Amino acid sequence: MNHRLVLEMMTAERAVRRWIDARSGDSGIGAAGAGVLFHLAGHDNALVGDVSAALCASPSGISGLVSRLEKGGFLAKTPDAADARAVRLSLTPLGREAVGVARTVVTELNAELSDGFTGAELAVVARWLGHITQRLS
Repeated sequence: MNHRLVLEMMTAERAVRRWIDARSGDSGIGAAGAGVLFHLAGHDNALVGDVSAALCASPSGISGLVSRLEKGGFLAKTPDAADARAVRLSLTPLGREAVGVARTVVTELNAELSDGFTGAELAVVARWLGHITQRLS
């Protein structure tokens, strides 16, 4: 059997991003921005490099995204006390509000994605995706 797993996975990832982006309204956050906000919700005052590593993002990609989120009022940048070259990120009140909205969107998405699958089937999918991440990182 010739599985086209890579193509199917990439196509699915784009569909997920489009679905999230379509529900972000005019906030400008989108799927990638939601990832940053989710990370900061659990790791406030994080270094930009740590956020980049957590999201498997490139430094240039995260830089532009962080600038857009700062401009939108969702996060604040401050110099690191120990290393003035390093920058720390914190959620603003607007950013915390956006995390709540994004959680609602992701809850909807998870329900949509898991519809029609058993818990056992979803456990296999989760294990497979985790395997990919671990194997290729």
